[in-house]
Amino acid sequence: MSTLGERLRREREKFGWSQVYVSKQLGLKRSSTYANWEYDLREPDLDMINKLATLFELSPSELTGFEETEPTMIRETREQYLTEETRKLAEEINNLPDHKRKILLDMLEALKEENKK
Repeated sequence: MSTLGERLRREREKFGWSQVYVSKQLGLKRSSTYANWEYDLREPDLDMINKLATLFELSPSELTGFEETEPTMIRETREQYLTEETRKLAEEINNLPDHKRKILLDMLEALKEENKK
């Protein structure tokens, strides 16, 4: 059975995210706080477990290792089909400031509409 830290690292790496990126998404002041969780030096509180689970698209039970559910298997199957290029692109998009990410998404929508014509 894996530790919470090992599961956190595995989930973060599946998304292609850095520890700094995850820390920012969680609103942590220092990325070392998140790093300590991955290294099993400290454990997040229940509120942070819920935030982590939401970020990693898991239930808190899945994240903490209490259950392996169908959504996890579906997500793992979906991840098989993501190319490394797609993962890197997703990380680049996720690292953009919110306003720039919105501009990019608006541009994609416009391109989709143009292709329909």
